[in-house]
Amino acid sequence: MTSVLRSRVLVPLALVGVLGCGEDTPPDTLTVDIPVAARVGLLPFECGGVYTNVGTTQTTYEPMDFRVYVHDVRLVTSGGQEVPVALTDDGVWQHEGVVLLDFANKDGMCTQGTAGMNTSIRGTVPADTYAGLRFRLGVPESLNHRNVTTSPPPLDDQGLFWSWQFGYLFTRIEGRTSGLPTHVMHLGSTDCAPPPTGQTSGTAGCTYNNRPEVDLEGFTVGANQLVMDLGALFAGSDLNVNASGPNTAVGCMASQGDVDCAPIFERLGLAFGAQAANPTAQSFIRVE
Repeated sequence: MTSVLRSRVLVPLALVGVLGCGEDTPPDTLTVDIPVAARVGLLPFECGGVYTNVGTTQTTYEPMDFRVYVHDVRLVTSGGQEVPVALTDDGVWQHEGVVLLDFANKDGMCTQGTAGMNTSIRGTVPADTYAGLRFRLGVPESLNHRNVTTSPPPLDDQGLFWSWQFGYLFTRIEGRTSGLPTHVMHLGSTDCAPPPTGQTSGTAGCTYNNRPEVDLEGFTVGANQLVMDLGALFAGSDLNVNASGPNTAVGCMASQGDVDCAPIFERLGLAFGAQAANPTAQSFIRVE
């Protein structure tokens, strides 16, 4: 599926996978289009929607934003070999191996970003039989600390950049709940040092990189889609309170000191405090 403008329902109408060999594609290369659907539980995500029974208190959730960067996309052959997907630079959603998945238009309370949406990952791979998919959430370290004001799309959105962390928001997920006017889930690298001596941008390094690996077995190109499910991501969270207390971020801003992040990090397979990283516990993204 190509980018969609002002679409309200993000479940693809067709699972478009391997499209075959086009006129400019070598005969031993497959063009791949991986659909990605956004949901809240069993329901399609849409700006302007109202969702009930979300989180531990079964709160009402109204979307305000839902954007996610991914990179390092690989297909896995039936023999277990990883094959990098050569992502197509399209000048809008994909550049230098990074994809911005954008599920929010300007409807309802979704006032951030643009009306444009992108609900697929597109590229090419050598012809083979594939039975799995792997990738990482976020922006790679080599691109994460660039100057956002001079970067090309999709790395040019200042609303997806943490100036105080010298890097990008890997996810910007926001909504209103029954108990909070705004609940945020912003993932990015944290505890980042200032720029190295003599530099005015970048960082000397981040203690917590926060780029979860997603490993999806049973993904058949052309037959399956990815699902990013906010219901699953928030299943262990009370979205009606700010558990970290007053004068702290309302929701999770990826800080190791923010207790609201603990159940969310668990569902991303990330470490939090004494909770060790466990990629097999990742439940935010699944195959259908």
